[in-house]
Amino acid sequence: MKIVLENLTKVFPQGKHTPAVAAVDHFNFEIPDGKLVALLGPSGCGKSTTLNMICGLETPTEGKIFFGDEDITNVPVENRDVGMVFQSYALYPHLTVKQNIMFPLENKKGKEKLSKQVIEEKAMEAAKLVQIDSLMDRKPSALSGGQQQRVAIARALCMKPKALLFDEPTSALDPEMVNEVLDVMKALADDGMSMIVVTHEMRFAREVSDRTIFLSDGIIEEDKPSRELFAHPESPRLVSFLSKVL
Repeated sequence: MKIVLENLTKVFPQGKHTPAVAAVDHFNFEIPDGKLVALLGPSGCGKSTTLNMICGLETPTEGKIFFGDEDITNVPVENRDVGMVFQSYALYPHLTVKQNIMFPLENKKGKEKLSKQVIEEKAMEAAKLVQIDSLMDRKPSALSGGQQQRVAIARALCMKPKALLFDEPTSALDPEMVNEVLDVMKALADDGMSMIVVTHEMRFAREVSDRTIFLSDGIIEEDKPSRELFAHPESPRLVSFLSKVL
């Protein structure tokens, strides 16, 4: 699914002791269908706010969001057909892996309501995609961090989203667990899933993403094919950023 942002802006209002802040300032970019785009930048540059507006958790101050040719700027989050994976896993500790994956499917209502058999089949299909089908009866506390994040990815995949959004999916993981999650994301990218990934994993951004967008102070500083951006950064801010993280 192609995603297009037109003049997308988010201004957080002025507080009693703080000025108004444009966290996202007139973003314009297009994510082609079946491509993976990485968002890079220092903390507070607007990366997570951008994802939250795309999935519907935040309302833009101005601008529009298109999925394909459809303006979904005011469409409720539950009707956007995108999956969101957070850094915190957001799993229910009292439910098994299987129950966690099934949870959003069980909450479908009306004409979209599914039978128990179909729900279980979809959950197993998603679990197999991320290689956790042997863990379905375990609770999250019995899993490694990498396994828990794969459960979160499976839960998003079971809804058959048209795009997946990842907000720092490896930042809470121990170093040895990072690669297992990145490998799952790479496999999804190879299968043509449209994805936007906020990440500090520079190797992943450079080698796996099709395009990288570098943000700073709420604006797009640089937007290029990933290998070109890393090989020939132009913005002084990007040069400084890469010198610190590479």
